[in-house]
Amino acid sequence: MKGLLLTMTEPPLPMEEEFNAWYDSEHLPERLSIPGFRSARRWVDPTAAAGTGKYLATYELDSPQVLETPEYLAHVGEHFTPWSKRCLSRCVLFRRWASAQILPGDASPDAAARALFLACGDIPAEHDAEFNKWYDTEHIPLLAAVPDVLRARRFLDPDGKPRYIGLYDLTDAGVAGSPPWNAALATPWARRIDTLTRDCEWILKTYVAYDPLCPPATEGSPRTGRGLA
Repeated sequence: MKGLLLTMTEPPLPMEEEFNAWYDSEHLPERLSIPGFRSARRWVDPTAAAGTGKYLATYELDSPQVLETPEYLAHVGEHFTPWSKRCLSRCVLFRRWASAQILPGDASPDAAARALFLACGDIPAEHDAEFNKWYDTEHIPLLAAVPDVLRARRFLDPDGKPRYIGLYDLTDAGVAGSPPWNAALATPWARRIDTLTRDCEWILKTYVAYDPLCPPATEGSPRTGRGLA
């Protein structure tokens, strides 16, 4: 079963240029040098409100166990480079999920995707079975059939907050929210699931492919936080 390391980050505005230089020139190459890291890609939400996670990174793994190997552990925590420590310690937001791909278990991302829709959330334990049945038998098939949805995948991080992740590779950001997309969300079963999850945290965001040659716009005000990638 393939794995996914998902990180959501946001640097303070005065440090954004340095943060992106660090990510592109040091951090991503370092991660891709670790055995078991298959690929990595960055995404950005240029319109994100401050502190809500402007940047997303998706690291495709041979399995979730890659994050337990000596090769990976030699690059995290106290083993961070000085530049990594500087950039990560100043992040105004950092969130991380180490997950297993649960549907379909071996699918790879579509390299042609220019946008990514993230659905990350949870369900009360007593409704977990129904939620997964709905997601696997109705929700994913309907969204996967929407025009210009290139790939639809599910992931689970048992220790994540929230635990469940849906990633949808799109041709462009306009696919999410299009009439066919909205129609796929309007079934009676989907409305029932909405009522069951209304008290749980859900992150629903559309990101576009990050282009280091065309830096995104910046806006908002900083907060404080830190983490590990």
